[in-house]
Formats: sequence, C-alpha cells, structure tokens
Amino acid sequence: MTKWFQVFLFFSVTLCSSHSLKAISLDDFLDLFGKNNPDKNHNKGPISVKVSLNNQALYVLEGKKVVLATHVCTGKRNSTPTGHFKVLDKQMKKRSASYGFWVKADRYVSSDISGCPGEGWKYVGYPMPYAVEFLPGYYIHQGYVWPIPRSHGCIRLEWKEAEKFYKLVAIGTPVSIQQTQPEDNKIGRRLKQPKSYKEPDPSPSLLASERAFNPY
Repeated sequence: MTKWFQVFLFFSVTLCSSHSLKAISLDDFLDLFGKNNPDKNHNKGPISVKVSLNNQALYVLEGKKVVLATHVCTGKRNSTPTGHFKVLDKQMKKRSASYGFWVKADRYVSSDISGCPGEGWKYVGYPMPYAVEFLPGYYIHQGYVWPIPRSHGCIRLEWKEAEKFYKLVAIGTPVSIQQTQPEDNKIGRRLKQPKSYKEPDPSPSLLASERAFNPY
C-alpha cells in the first residue's frame, strides 16, 4: 500500500464515518508518511570492523549486518598486529612517516626516512589516502591489494573500498583483527581478488605530489 493511498483511505474513512473532516495530528500525519515509523528509522546497530588475516579480508558490520566486505593486503611476516582495537584517528591525506622518497629538484630516491642521500634532500612519505589509525603507527588505508601479505604492517584497501570504509567508521569504532573471522565461511569465500596490483607503479613524481590523493 502506497503512502498516498494510505492518506486517501484515512480521509475517506473519516469522512464516511463522521460526515465531517476531523483534524489529524502532526504525529499521525508523519506516521502515515513513515517519518515516525520505527521500521523505517530503527537503530541499525553500531558499526564494527573485522579483519581476517588468513582470508585477507575486511568486513564492516552495522549491528550484525555486513555492509562492506572486501579483500585487503596485510603485513608480510605477520607484521600486522592481532587483537581488539579502536579507531584512533582518521586522515584523508596521510603520508608515511617511515617510507617514501628523498626529493631534490627532479631527482627521487626511494628509501626509508633514515636513508637521506645528503644535504639539500627533502623527505616525502608514501601517500596513504583515507588512512584510519587503529594502533599507533598502524593504519587501514588505500593501496595496492596483492593476493599475499605484502605491506609493512598496515592494511591496504582498493580506492573505492577505502573511501567507503573511511566514511563508515568513526573515532572509537571497534576493530577486531584475527587469523580468521566467522564471516569468512560465507561472505569471504565469494570475494573477488582485485587486479590493480598487476598495474605498474605510479611515477615517484606523482606519488610525491598532491595528485596521489586524487585517482579520479
């Protein structure tokens, strides 16, 4: 039954039963349009995040419902910590404080921050778009999603998934990182492996510029 038909039926019954138009309260009117309908605006539950290291997958849940499921790339040599955490910080244009480029004029040297080539060089960290910190120094952010653990400990998502994830979580959102998650059995097995890791790396000049934060 449509909302407009409900309104028509309400007034028709009212007129037929009383031969005069009765006043309708604002709450009754809003109920007819679904504004106060608990089925329309019920609390869907808090947002939580689960990461499965074995399945290389991330799940965002709203209550018990999975609203985002995607493959991720975690840390090589078990460098991604396991346990229960909370979102500590969010930065759309975060750069690594450890790995990146030493830049001088049009020259770029890929290195960690300790490898300064000499005087006059400036350090620019690798871009980490849509970075969500869950432990000091550890982030969930955009990056190439390889089919094997390959990061230095952070958790990488594809561009669109990283953007969605960033919008879904907030400071304080719980994050559970375990070897396996219950969602692996049904949802996890249907995830498709991204193929962007096969693409060539962007140029150092692009990665060191603001363009690194705008793939579109």
